[in-house]
Amino acid sequence: MSTYTLEAGRSNLQENIRRSYGLIQSVAVPLVLIVVMSIVSPRFASVTNVQNLMAQMSAALIVAAGMTIVMINGEFDISVGAVLALTASIAGKLMPEIGITATFALALVVGPLFGLFAGVVVTKFGIPSFITTLGTMMIARSLAFVTTQGQVVSNVPEAFRIIGLGRPLGIPMPFIIAILTILAGYVLLNHTAFGKKVYAIGANRNVAALSGINVDRIKIICLMICGLCASFAGMVLLARIGSIQADTARGLEFEVIAGVVIGGVSLSGGQGNILRVIIGVVVIALIRNFLNLARIDIFWQDFATGSIILAAVLLDALQKRIAGSR
Repeated sequence: MSTYTLEAGRSNLQENIRRSYGLIQSVAVPLVLIVVMSIVSPRFASVTNVQNLMAQMSAALIVAAGMTIVMINGEFDISVGAVLALTASIAGKLMPEIGITATFALALVVGPLFGLFAGVVVTKFGIPSFITTLGTMMIARSLAFVTTQGQVVSNVPEAFRIIGLGRPLGIPMPFIIAILTILAGYVLLNHTAFGKKVYAIGANRNVAALSGINVDRIKIICLMICGLCASFAGMVLLARIGSIQADTARGLEFEVIAGVVIGGVSLSGGQGNILRVIIGVVVIALIRNFLNLARIDIFWQDFATGSIILAAVLLDALQKRIAGSR
């Protein structure tokens, strides 16, 4: 075999590794975690724990679907946890009074309204989405406390709880709903003109505007979709646990952002695959679950989450560096 052939083969191998780096990173990390955690804690791989894990990560997966769309578009929404809590609080209060269907319809309006407000502020006043949604996060959290008066809201009808407690074929219903939401996001991003515009704006806003795309309109719609996902996640969570508090899902926004980045979505927008975001959210959920099984002090769990977020940012930077070296 000639030296030229060997060099060509080595070059092709390096190129294939570079192209597949994101996928390798997304698949390898959870596999390593699963193996290590199964060895350290025998309860980790039990059927009961896996079912609990699937149910627990469902709200984060639904929120991640919306967050992925927003981040590919080049923006952030850190109000999702508070909007989730507000939606569930309102629904928990209204459901015994006006019924399940009417409550569901009204509750799902909450998130899009917050998204509409944030989108207008971001696009018409040029305020960064991170700052804007920081404000809406505080507003939504405050309204959640006003709605609940600081008390636990319960008395959710049993008929509604079927959504959260059903387990067809042993799979928790909330997890099935979450996967269907992710698939809907995949279709929206990859098989519609709207999805192409989302990617185009995230890659280069100015070029997208010059090509005739209504940038402001798309950004507002993306934030409304993210709000809708947060509200929907709130309803699914309420159905699963049967009660809600105003400080529910505090910090969820950062876990979701970390999961989305671990799943390969660029922090600067324009790149990412929503299906791989599932892996990112699973990684976060695996670590949380393991910390609980290992009886690690709850105060250390935020330390672990913060470390994961930093690691996700570093992985994103490494991925860009590898892509830039092609």
